[in-house]
Amino acid sequence: MTRTLTFAACLVVAILFTPFARAEFEEPFDLDTAKGRNVSLQLTWDDLQSQVQTDLDIVAGCRAEPLRCSLPAAFRFLSIIDEGIDYDGVVRIGHINRAVNLAIRGMNGGIPAAWTSPLTALARGVGDCKQFAVLKYAALTFVGYAPDALRILIVEDKYLHRQHAVVAVLEQGQWLLLDNRSSILLSGSGALSRYVPIETLDNRGVRAFVHPRFAQKDALLRTRTLGSQ
Repeated sequence: MTRTLTFAACLVVAILFTPFARAEFEEPFDLDTAKGRNVSLQLTWDDLQSQVQTDLDIVAGCRAEPLRCSLPAAFRFLSIIDEGIDYDGVVRIGHINRAVNLAIRGMNGGIPAAWTSPLTALARGVGDCKQFAVLKYAALTFVGYAPDALRILIVEDKYLHRQHAVVAVLEQGQWLLLDNRSSILLSGSGALSRYVPIETLDNRGVRAFVHPRFAQKDALLRTRTLGSQ
């Protein structure tokens, strides 16, 4: 049975709702996608998915036999999972989002970090938006979200004028976006006021968002190196 939310927890999982998506598994932002042309990112994502699965196998082993596990990062991962274990649905997502945001220290400027596996990020204790995104993607996979209900999104932050990585999860027919800079969950379509969608990384590979003609041109002109936010 789920516990009654405290006032503080309610703030953690506050959501800016928009109407539910029109069809199950429709893409975030209500935009179509097409196979991406970023070969380098596709190779990185292929390798990263394999690393994520390896890490999840390690974590599952530590959950099953904790006395035989000597990897602190795996226990840190499990502590993130335990933050949401007594909750369901959106509330669980909110708690996991907040736990990941607090689990590693964000980088402020400097050279952007490379993509790393969840346990590597926890072991280092520091990273940028990519580390937060991969860790949330792995945590939501571990608690049972299907591969086609999860995305890592590459977007441009309209306010900061730089690329950024966030996670999208499909819950009750609506895409929710998880950002390392906030404990507030945004609905996918409502987040268009903040983000310009560029690419999605998921179980199908790397795909590019298909914008209306003028918006697509604008998105390409805005491209920046994925930064350390």
